[in-house]
Amino acid sequence: IQYLYGIRSMRQTVKEIEVNVAYRWFLGLEMMDKVPHFSTFGKNYTRRFKDTDLFEQIFSRILQECYKYRLIDPSEVFVDATHVKARANSKKMRKRIADEEALFFEEQLKKEINEDREAHGKKPLKEKKEDPKDPPSCGGSSDGKEEKTVKESTTDPESGWFRKGEHKNVFAYSVQTACDKNGWILGYSVNPGNQHDSRTFKSLYDKIKDIGIQTLVADAGYKTPAIAKLLLDDGITPLLPYKRPMTKEKKKKKAEYDAYFDCYVCPNDPVLAYHTTNRSGYREYKSCGIVCEGCPYLKQCTESRDHVKVVTRHIWEPYMEKCEDI
Repeated sequence: IQYLYGIRSMRQTVKEIEVNVAYRWFLGLEMMDKVPHFSTFGKNYTRRFKDTDLFEQIFSRILQECYKYRLIDPSEVFVDATHVKARANSKKMRKRIADEEALFFEEQLKKEINEDREAHGKKPLKEKKEDPKDPPSCGGSSDGKEEKTVKESTTDPESGWFRKGEHKNVFAYSVQTACDKNGWILGYSVNPGNQHDSRTFKSLYDKIKDIGIQTLVADAGYKTPAIAKLLLDDGITPLLPYKRPMTKEKKKKKAEYDAYFDCYVCPNDPVLAYHTTNRSGYREYKSCGIVCEGCPYLKQCTESRDHVKVVTRHIWEPYMEKCEDI
């Protein structure tokens, strides 16, 4: 009742229930039944419901009823996230050192990077290790993870410092939701507001991947090689928007990839040969600076001092190309 009718407090909600016959009928209260004290709800949240999955159980039960009566069509699922401002004072904060969280595809990517390097005659990448001579402030922790300084709310430490567009900085949450074409919510996840949608997608996907999804629709924030691979490998069609290349104006037509010879061919004919596969999972293809030096299109192609053009291609790029085709 409080949520549906936008009542600002539980104290006011209880007052409304006391005099509203429709509310009493909905709650199963007789005309003379006593309405619970407003503080009952706050105390239950802190004493009985905290650290339980009660609300998840309620959500699942309602969803089961919707499936039972065939109100839901899980064949097409729409995913998006919205930011919800936390009830936290933006001025009450502290800075802390936080470890960079591992990405859900990190181990798989490491494995395939080394396989790709070996296939090209390169040695596998060594694990990053922090130099014991480096002071802690150099970035990095005792277990080799990257560290960064983040702003943390002293009121609500689970929220995240967020800024979008022209809005002011606030502590917020990112609520990620999946729904069907009829608007039924099939799953959700709540994350700190400073985490990107592509990072938090896996936590939501794990909840909905077995409901019979055929097509998953999402915005450009989810268009990454890892998500494209995850969906296609599971037999789900990803419907993600086309993004124009983020290149400068007056650039010449880009080099085309030749899958058979595993190289890029410049519009002026020179070949950009494979050089290496980096830690981020991108193959690097480089041109010959001596050849490019005399090219009439050099200034439209690269501004590097040694006249070498570098093109990168993710090892999971075929999945992204499949998304473009779709």
